[in-house]
Amino acid sequence: MVRWGRYCESISFCGKAIQVASHFIFDADTATINSTIIEGDDSTATVSFCSNEGLGSLIRGFTITHAATTSGRGIYCTYSSPTIRQNVITNNRIVDGGGGAICCNRLASPVIADNEVLANYAQLGGAIYCLDRSSPSISGNAVRGNSAGAGGGIYCSDMSSPFIENNAISGNYAIQIGGGVHCQLGSAPNIINNVIAGDSAGYYGGGVACWDVSTATPTIVNNEITGNMAKQAGGGIYCHTASPLIDNNVLRANFAGYYGAGVLCDLWSSPVIQGNTMIGNRAGNRGGGVSCMSTSRTPIVRDNIISRSMAGGGIACEDGSNPTIRHNDVWANADGDFHNCPPGVGDTSWGTNVNGEPCDSFFNVSCPPLFCFPDTGDYHLAENSCCVGAGEGGVDIGAFGVGCPAYVLGDVNRDGLIDIVDLVDLIGYLYRAAPAPNALPAGDTNYDGEVNLADIVCLLNHVFRGGSLPC
Repeated sequence: MVRWGRYCESISFCGKAIQVASHFIFDADTATINSTIIEGDDSTATVSFCSNEGLGSLIRGFTITHAATTSGRGIYCTYSSPTIRQNVITNNRIVDGGGGAICCNRLASPVIADNEVLANYAQLGGAIYCLDRSSPSISGNAVRGNSAGAGGGIYCSDMSSPFIENNAISGNYAIQIGGGVHCQLGSAPNIINNVIAGDSAGYYGGGVACWDVSTATPTIVNNEITGNMAKQAGGGIYCHTASPLIDNNVLRANFAGYYGAGVLCDLWSSPVIQGNTMIGNRAGNRGGGVSCMSTSRTPIVRDNIISRSMAGGGIACEDGSNPTIRHNDVWANADGDFHNCPPGVGDTSWGTNVNGEPCDSFFNVSCPPLFCFPDTGDYHLAENSCCVGAGEGGVDIGAFGVGCPAYVLGDVNRDGLIDIVDLVDLIGYLYRAAPAPNALPAGDTNYDGEVNLADIVCLLNHVFRGGSLPC
């Protein structure tokens, strides 16, 4: 048990199954973590696990830093599987190497859980670096404000297979590639249930980048990937000679300077992109949702909602790429829903799907998805959404199923009519503190994700001038 204070030293567990903890384990006060500091005294790691330590070797409840020195990792693990829990790991810097906060090397499989990992720097993996067949469990951490040449937050390489789950990975920066998470050289991370938000890269992959992992299959599943930025391509996810499974994610408000604001598939990449909801992404050139470029393989794009891209269109197929595009709802994207895609894709005059909705010969539709409460980030579907049961094999299109009763745009009181009563209810809710109407989502009459004055204007135009809904 370690008392409050600042300890200027580096420590090694030397193979011992011991628990080194601050008084935090008794008082559960985060102020204790901030007041119990281990500060590295030279250029080595502050804490080292290098002698086959197992999960019984624990470091918990400390601030681990090299703030007063020029260089040194926070924690180094090799041939070991310790437990690293509930620490603040900050202001560590490694100029020529990887893992500013934590490095997992040579079959290391630590449990890294519930830590704050912030403001660290490394050449590779500003926060966490996984290499040489390491397979750490990285869960419940706040990984924010770290920076690196590649992999601003987490970097995976050399056949490593970390399990990255339930983390908040935000505000990290990569000079080149992979602002939030970067994987390459046969690594196969499982990236599941994370919030990856506000990360950025100087070139590719603002949120997640998969580069040259053709011998492995990373999984990117059930994540919220929002507000990330790549100056070149792949604002949300970037694939280069890589074929990850990209399934059931929300990709919202990501930006790419040129191509692929949501997802970019580049050069010999054949990812499976399925069951995602992509909303309000923006590409400077093409592919507000998905862009496929220069790939001799066949990416699969199915069962996705790609809607309201701010620029760049919905799906773009460039340089002879030939993706399989089927059972998607691609709707209301600035600069068009489809660009240069295979023949027949997007031609909804072909026929109708199981819901009677006009579709092309690949069962792609273009219709309002009818989300429950998009202005609060709830992208579940209304019961009468055109996406319900319209996916491949009868699944719902998008990342979420039904989450609210049926509604009709404009019928905010759900009486079966769209009339002046709906206008009164909507005005009362927005400006007179009246209760929410029975079907508030129906008040988003211009379908921009918010209920506001613009919707009142739209509804006025519909009720009194016969204008269409959505506007």
